[in-house]
Amino acid sequence: MAKNIIQDVIAKDRKSIRQIPVSRTRRSSRNEIKNIATEYIGKFENGARMEQKKRGGSRGTNFQKLIIWAVAMLSLAFFLFSLASYFSTATVVVVSKTVVITLDDSYSIKKNALSGELQYEIMSLQKKISKQLEASESKNLQIKASGKITVYNNFNAVPQKFIKNTRFESENGLIYKIPESIIVPGKKIVGGKEVPGSVETIVFADSAGSEYNIKVSDSKKEDFKVAGLKGDKKYDYFYGQIKSDIAGGVKGLVKKVSSKAYEDALSEMRASLKSELAKEARSAKPKSAVLFDDAYFIDFVSLSDKALGGDKIEITESATFYGVIFDKTKLSSYIAGKKITNFDNAPVDLVFRDDAKISVSNDSKSKPWESETLNLNMKGEADIIWTYDKIALQKSLAEYSKSDLSKFLSAHPEFSDASFKIRPFWKRSFPANPDKIKIENQSLK
Repeated sequence: MAKNIIQDVIAKDRKSIRQIPVSRTRRSSRNEIKNIATEYIGKFENGARMEQKKRGGSRGTNFQKLIIWAVAMLSLAFFLFSLASYFSTATVVVVSKTVVITLDDSYSIKKNALSGELQYEIMSLQKKISKQLEASESKNLQIKASGKITVYNNFNAVPQKFIKNTRFESENGLIYKIPESIIVPGKKIVGGKEVPGSVETIVFADSAGSEYNIKVSDSKKEDFKVAGLKGDKKYDYFYGQIKSDIAGGVKGLVKKVSSKAYEDALSEMRASLKSELAKEARSAKPKSAVLFDDAYFIDFVSLSDKALGGDKIEITESATFYGVIFDKTKLSSYIAGKKITNFDNAPVDLVFRDDAKISVSNDSKSKPWESETLNLNMKGEADIIWTYDKIALQKSLAEYSKSDLSKFLSAHPEFSDASFKIRPFWKRSFPANPDKIKIENQSLK
């Protein structure tokens, strides 16, 4: 057999290339090459699959594709459903229970009402207005000055009565009289301190003349003493303090406005005062109170004329508005109890129709605003509407079932009907968040 010269001729102790060990670095290089090859093979196979898909693909590949699309669509539907549920809202349209009543009644009302009686309060506002007129006449006049003082009782807690024409003496000895009897309340404790009782009254000078005119700016704290109490220990404890200018005192020939011009101006000023005071009272009354258009009294006082010079006279009219106001909730419940048989004492609103007439009157001879009892006169039609707490209703509806309409009406007798609308349409219950529930009252539209 022929010998392989190259194979057989080998020097002794020399290593063959097959005997040289392969280093770890080279092994790593092989692994990298293997990985690269595997990656390209994978890409080639993917390319082949893509080509196969272009040509129609296999049945199995199409089935896998359908599964992937189905899972994607279900995921999208679940996301949209969750999103819509999160933003779900509800609208509840309710119709409040309403009873129509006919009124032709008069009710006795009290300032200090007992249980079962209707109470009222008096709110007061003051305003005055002036107007300049031409003095076209001259007259020989004898006019007594007049104005207001505040009478104080600093003697004891017992009210003190002073009869008509009681004399009050000024520091310079001038006498003024009160036109009507007054009662001065006794002193009381306020904030731990004694406070004298007081009452306002008009005074007239004992005689005509300008010397009886006194300005507030010229007065002191205690301007008047009760002349009839001289020598009595009460003399130093009952006194009067000027409240407004005491003016108008005239004696002799003076220029005057004609009677017709004066009466026309006075009528105009009083109409203006009445309108402005009624408007201001509606804004000033408490939000919980009701003031009817004809439930008030106005006390007009003509103040002293003022000569401006150059035949000009300024006349001034003062008015005090006394409004009779009621707590709206108590008034509604009171009238409902009077007009509805077996009224359940639920919260209600009393809403008068446009043709209804409401007024107050006084049976006594005293000034209406000083009386303890008045008459409330009502005529026409009104609606008694059951009310509800909107926030409490929203909370009670949270997670309420859409199908429980009859249950809802049974739990809320203040409604005669109701309907629900929930979005999205597939939701069967109300949102858990009460703020997402809107309440609409169809009976109030």
